[in-house]
Amino acid sequence: MLNFSEVQRQLSQMVQEQAIRKPDFGQKVGIAVQEAKRWVAGYTHLADKIAGSKTSWLVAQFDEPPSQVSPLPQRPERFLVFASDGSQIFPDRHEAMLCYLINIGSVTLPYGVDTRPLLSNRPRLFYRESDLYQRWGGRRVLISEEIVSVKRHLMEVEEIVRLAKAWKSRPAIALLDGTLILWTLEGKPADFRTIMLRRFLKLLDILRDLKVPIAGYISAPGSTDVINALRVGLCGYQFANCDQCEWLKEGKHPPCSTIEGVADIHLFERLLKPGERSPVFWSSSQILAEYGEHKIGFFYLHAGLEIARIEVPKWVAENKDLLNLVHSVVYDQAQKGRGYPVALAEAHEQAVVRGSERELFYEMLEAALIRQGFKVSMTFKLMAKRTPAV
Repeated sequence: MLNFSEVQRQLSQMVQEQAIRKPDFGQKVGIAVQEAKRWVAGYTHLADKIAGSKTSWLVAQFDEPPSQVSPLPQRPERFLVFASDGSQIFPDRHEAMLCYLINIGSVTLPYGVDTRPLLSNRPRLFYRESDLYQRWGGRRVLISEEIVSVKRHLMEVEEIVRLAKAWKSRPAIALLDGTLILWTLEGKPADFRTIMLRRFLKLLDILRDLKVPIAGYISAPGSTDVINALRVGLCGYQFANCDQCEWLKEGKHPPCSTIEGVADIHLFERLLKPGERSPVFWSSSQILAEYGEHKIGFFYLHAGLEIARIEVPKWVAENKDLLNLVHSVVYDQAQKGRGYPVALAEAHEQAVVRGSERELFYEMLEAALIRQGFKVSMTFKLMAKRTPAV
């Protein structure tokens, strides 16, 4: 139970501190804009410096000046938009039976095509031993929420592939909510990482062969890959080596600190107008070394009401027609959705599992167990949650 008077006091303090820092932050963003424009002619030198530097952050790679702007291309008249999203009920050892559910929602929106919109959701229950326990790294472990989320992500892409195969005679684009970089696999046992990544890349193979570009839409991104590239450019050494930074050793602020704390979206809010996009950048996430020709690139798009990060595989980024299709359709979808792609919004509505639905799910589970003669019990912790003492 929240003490709202205390929360209000802390909220007021937080806002006051933000107001004090606002002028300094605006100055930092201005420096970042200047740095981005400074490298228009010498961007290859910056790329070389990044390649030879050692940093503790993800640093964007690029083949064009980082401040270059691409205008909105013409949107085709006839095309389909596929979108999928997922939600889940995680396994809960306090409930009557250990299981979990993944619900995948999807939509097919036609434009200039003689067919009706299609909406669907597909719930799937996981309860078998092989679903709940995995052997990774030689150990038998109960599936975690993180692994359930990875499985859900793969099922979202599988649904996209199902739709793409069903409509393979029509020009189309596929949208997912979130990243195409399976960074959660970094640090996982090699056998599990290999299985999950192989499944994901095979799905991308199918979309590539069908010539259906897939894009991950990230709303309100907090990433700093491009800013980090500019920070390397600010370093006074020929090549940056953050672990051996002389300024930090002497207790001084290094040159790169002048734009520290700025996110990529703050930079591109200044550089882009509605409908325009940035160049394609390449992520340096370690997992992408295993993606091969599906290596993920990204660009920033002024979607009208926000700066969004759009991720695409290499075969989309390097195909001008496919890249223009993604650019034009994603912007158009954001306009139709009043700031957020309408196809993704509809897919989310199909996929979301609300709190009341989760409670009903467990009530249905208990009823099914009782009908089969099982004795239903719950942990004392769950009983306390359901029946407060006060």
